Amino acid sequence: MDILYLIAYAGKAGTEKYVAERMEAYTRAGDTCRLVYDTAGPLSDYCRERGWPALRVEMRPSRALSAARELAAYCREQGVEIIHAQYPRENVIALLASVFCPGVRVFFTSHLTITQGALWRAANRLLSPRNAAVIAVCTRGAELLRRNGVRPEKIRVIFNGVEPCPALPSPCLFREEYAIAPDTVLFLTMARYAPEKGLNELLEAVYLLKSRTSKPFCCVIAGDGEEYEAITERIRELGLERTVIQTGYREDREVLLAAADVYVSSSLYHEAMSYSILEAMSAARPLAVTDVGAGAELAAHCGFVSPPGDAEAMAEHLHILLEDDALRGSLGSAARERAESIFSLSDSLERLHSLYETTIG
Repeated sequence: MDILYLIAYAGKAGTEKYVAERMEAYTRAGDTCRLVYDTAGPLSDYCRERGWPALRVEMRPSRALSAARELAAYCREQGVEIIHAQYPRENVIALLASVFCPGVRVFFTSHLTITQGALWRAANRLLSPRNAAVIAVCTRGAELLRRNGVRPEKIRVIFNGVEPCPALPSPCLFREEYAIAPDTVLFLTMARYAPEKGLNELLEAVYLLKSRTSKPFCCVIAGDGEEYEAITERIRELGLERTVIQTGYREDREVLLAAADVYVSSSLYHEAMSYSILEAMSAARPLAVTDVGAGAELAAHCGFVSPPGDAEAMAEHLHILLEDDALRGSLGSAARERAESIFSLSDSLERLHSLYETTIG
């Protein structure tokens, strides 16, 4: 098969990981995989390093029709059979391209849980019949797609997946780097500094927890983003400079997970299925997450779920996990088992590939 992945920003977040995983796997299986993007970034660099075709097409809304014509011409020239769009705007461009290149099949993966407005709902009712399939990465995402006007018969739920966790490095690597004592319980979150990630609410929960325990703990935030300075200032205001560690963005996620005792996600909205949570589960880390997207689906039997924005509930869950070493161990084991049995990357890749084949078969 010849598969083209369409994404406006070729950055470094979860959606880009989703695309890279599929391009890697399907290229190994003998398919031709391509990337078409608007704004360059780590994903487009990654493709070029591996010799995969990568083409820039300007996709701003005012150029949607021109972008579709350019995309269609490229598909005809290269023999592309499938366009797999990653966001609603890209899906519209891909569907328009399929008008000019009738043989191509268009897939769309919904990576966010967003309630769309009336115009988008009308557009979805009109356009989604032209999709070969619309992929939801979690059960709640599928429900939301239906409410957003996507034709139910087009929706398929294929969870994001995670590879089995390799042997982790020593937890001392990270703890020694930041002088964290071995008996200090380490809460970890790997998140962008963006409003939807709820880092202010996480700080409130950490502040509440400090007043409830004498047991040593710290909270590590690994990431970067537009709210970095604002969050740093909030840490100062709450007097959490010795409790909260900001590492910036790091590639060595396995080093962070090795040192962590609990994985925390404080997301408020938009998130569908977090790769960071999946990676923590695969590393046998118990969870304290919010009920956003697949949060409750992921944490079932292996952690605690609080309402988004509820710092009090999050603090209570962190307190329970802080005080109970045995509970952390049992929940962590359950997390790994759940990741391997339900959220397997190989299963996710195989299901999507089979869907591709069925559609063009």
